[in-house]
Amino acid sequence: MQSQHPGGRRIAYQGEPGAFSEEMIVAVDPTASPVPFPTFGLAVGALVRAAVELAVLPVENSLGGVVQEVSDQLTEHPVHIVAEHLLPVRHCLLVSPAAGAGAGGRITRVRSHPQALAQCRLYLERIGAVPEPAEDTAGSARALADRPEPGLAVIASAAAARRYGLVVAAADIQDHPDNTTRFVTVARGPAPWPPGDGLARGKVSLTVETAHRPGSLHAALGVFAERRLNLTRLDARPIRGRSFEYRYYLDFEYDDIAAAVAALAALVAVAHAVRVLGTYPCAAEPPG
Repeated sequence: MQSQHPGGRRIAYQGEPGAFSEEMIVAVDPTASPVPFPTFGLAVGALVRAAVELAVLPVENSLGGVVQEVSDQLTEHPVHIVAEHLLPVRHCLLVSPAAGAGAGGRITRVRSHPQALAQCRLYLERIGAVPEPAEDTAGSARALADRPEPGLAVIASAAAARRYGLVVAAADIQDHPDNTTRFVTVARGPAPWPPGDGLARGKVSLTVETAHRPGSLHAALGVFAERRLNLTRLDARPIRGRSFEYRYYLDFEYDDIAAAVAALAALVAVAHAVRVLGTYPCAAEPPG
């Protein structure tokens, strides 16, 4: 796998060159060497094996919601979050200069990552195109450049269009102009707690498993309300091997580290299991 800057830190991402994840890495560290992997699991696996120094992964999108597979990877491996980043996502509809949009110029199918398709759902309905899920945005662009098909377009970035020689048939096709993806930088090893870097204000990501009885989730969430800590994310994923029981993913912001530490101690006392996934500075708002 080729890297952009052989002397920079090797940072893993899911996708192919031209992906939004690669764009995020370059924005965070212009000297980095982005290393692409076909799946999130392979990217995280490379981090665990020390084949790369860090990984940058998308965790949620303002339109498409949570990237569930990344949540699973963060839970299943000894890694932790060290930073978060916000990237405005501008989707483009790309066509091949060889095949164009097919007979009559009509696009009948659009291929891309499921998140990109979800973020452009209204546009696809408006043009009457059938969405076709694929592994990633840039990979869809490369495949179309290699094998043009009449009536087929892809959703990817303008950078992917330039890289693979495709034509931008329409720009900014996301369903809302503030379409933003939240990425996290992930390092090897478990998350330290309490934080040892003097981070007085920031965000904590964690997972919680509660007892399978009435009121257990209410008790777990109450520790944050009592200390006036703002939850910025709450969602659930099934626990493998325990039918219809769930693991909850939570993010909360704090401006008082003592309150954050107290909330975690109280949570451990009332929950079945707690794992801190990272403590890190809150990301700055992306440029408009």
